Amino acid sequence: MSLLDDDAGREIYRRGLDLGVNYFDGRYGNSNAMLRPLIRGRRAQLILGTKTAEQTAEGALARIEEDLRELATDYLDIFYLRTYTQEMLAGHFAPGGAVEGVLKAKEQGKVRALGLAGHSDLTALAKGIETGLVDVCMLPLNIVRREALEQVIPAAQRHDVGVTVMKPMSVGMAPARLALPWLATQPIHTLAPGVSNVAQLELDVAVLDRSPRALTPHEAAEVEAWRGKLDATACRICDRVCQPVCEAKIPIDVYLYHDTFYNQYRTLGLDEFMAAPAAPWVRAAAEDHFARAVHSIRACTHCGKCDQVCPYGLPVESMLEKTAAGYETLLEAVKEAGWKTRYNGAASPYSKPADRTRDSKPPTDAESVKSAPQALDPGR
Repeated sequence: MSLLDDDAGREIYRRGLDLGVNYFDGRYGNSNAMLRPLIRGRRAQLILGTKTAEQTAEGALARIEEDLRELATDYLDIFYLRTYTQEMLAGHFAPGGAVEGVLKAKEQGKVRALGLAGHSDLTALAKGIETGLVDVCMLPLNIVRREALEQVIPAAQRHDVGVTVMKPMSVGMAPARLALPWLATQPIHTLAPGVSNVAQLELDVAVLDRSPRALTPHEAAEVEAWRGKLDATACRICDRVCQPVCEAKIPIDVYLYHDTFYNQYRTLGLDEFMAAPAAPWVRAAAEDHFARAVHSIRACTHCGKCDQVCPYGLPVESMLEKTAAGYETLLEAVKEAGWKTRYNGAASPYSKPADRTRDSKPPTDAESVKSAPQALDPGR
């Protein structure tokens, strides 16, 4: 969604509403502008969630006001604080921290639920839930990444906290026909798969609307087969364990998991990626983005340290090599299409006034993403 032009994004949102989808996870690209015209007259039907990485009460309140203006609504159903580490959690709950701001907004009726969202150290989410102040948490849970079932969900159940799932298909690596029914039988409340087109949306809805929803024995066996396959190939974005030891300072988690551009290519394939109704700013930025990725990964010294420290035993170096080849394919394709010249000067939704904070930086520069992964889409 975050890479699409406004018309294509609105078409997906509109179709979702028609199909009965009622949860919309925002604050990605131009998603607020896409949603705004669809909210009128239907606000009571929708549950809107937005996010910030702001650590102060003042910053969180400013972001809430910005979302209310952009969405033209009087309230947000859920306002998530991005919480990837214990340090971020401590900042949110410190005196004058973001939690104070969200609680004030709740008192004013501008926010209905305080949420925590994280995809790295999930124990930080559990610790936040134990305060009794959190209403909803958003976390990764899928066929291959299941630690939330032990690390977070028991605490959520004890405190009656809602559970929203991000990355339900491990950014498109697991098939929807298995991943979504498997998730639907877990102790969660809703899930937010990223979609790139109406066809993906319709598939997701059809898979979840099937009856019976439970997996057949054959499907359960397929799930375990996919788990075994992905167990050896899927990055767990475990808070950059490998990056501190990388001699070339490669933002490994960005290229193996977070990069929205690459994830869309991985999900759609080259032809559909190039034909997708991408926003003009995406096409303007794509060539430089892919060139930086290739340059960064090709700087690898082949020291092997990333493989040595990966707690999941992943062949990180060879995974990066495969990813670099994909980036090179993309780079040649966008060069041939002349996107950089044709769309030069296109305004990015991330290029807003100076009061924008670090969680609004665009996912077009690996170094920006490295310092602000929260700018990225939740992903399939």
